[in-house]
Amino acid sequence: MNTLIPLALAASALFAGASFAAASLDDYHGRARPILVFSGAPDDPRTNEQIARFRKSQAALDDRQMTVFVVGPKGVRTLDGARAPASLDADSLRAAYGVKDDGFAVVLVGKDGGEKFRGLKAVGASELIDLVDQMPMRRNEAR
Repeated sequence: MNTLIPLALAASALFAGASFAAASLDDYHGRARPILVFSGAPDDPRTNEQIARFRKSQAALDDRQMTVFVVGPKGVRTLDGARAPASLDADSLRAAYGVKDDGFAVVLVGKDGGEKFRGLKAVGASELIDLVDQMPMRRNEAR
């Protein structure tokens, strides 16, 4: 797993084109690390698995200010199923992060607005938590 972290950090430079402003995430700049779970269908088993994984680690995600949004075909919801803020638009998020309408992806966005991780299958919350814990900003927060 340790080899995934440097790869994810290196890959983040490839995906740095998407920004908070372009994706309506500017309200989270400097305050949170949004995790976007893109789902092409309400009954997508990958989405259901991802949500279950994140729910099991909700406290650890909250501690690291990692806010999960599920970007579905009919809008954006929070991890608990509530409607996300109106400023978050599914079409804008899909366009900003290059995810097709029927595509699945998990994207971690840092507090600086840069993309830090992208996965095309369900990912363990611990992988993202480990990645965040190695970030300089998180290390400063932990002190």
